[in-house]
Amino acid sequence: MLRRTVLSGLAVALPTAVAGCTSSEQATPGTDTANGATETDTPPSSTVTTNHITATLIPRAKCPEPGAATVSFGDDGEISVVGCVVGKNACTVPRLQDTTYDADTGDVTVVVAAVEEREEDEACAEVLTNLGYEVDIETSGTAPTGVEVVHDDVDGRRTVADVTK
Repeated sequence: MLRRTVLSGLAVALPTAVAGCTSSEQATPGTDTANGATETDTPPSSTVTTNHITATLIPRAKCPEPGAATVSFGDDGEISVVGCVVGKNACTVPRLQDTTYDADTGDVTVVVAAVEEREEDEACAEVLTNLGYEVDIETSGTAPTGVEVVHDDVDGRRTVADVTK
């Protein structure tokens, strides 16, 4: 009987706790000086430009397989990565952390992270959250021949896809 009371209380409290995590505030753009890439963190997408590669992350509501990613090569040199990182709470969002292009091998590495975005006094539901995303990669010059997708989320940093055209 006590378990039913607790569960019904959670059903009422959970939507209220999560409601504060869906703000549409715009983050301030910054520059990652470690690799010379410029990163713009403006919800709902983020963009990283490095060398001859521009990658844009767009959050998706669908998350077909948590912790996985798929890569598709377009006819015009564009690449699409669709995946799902897992956040540690309801205030995490998917962010494009880094992209690198190796001109010698023709390979692109894309790093997507689950990043917590909340105010200091904002409460977040402590529940693992599946965060779907799509990364569109455009090139200026020779099209990449391989793509490695790395996730940095609650399961740690690991390669989830390594595809060669």
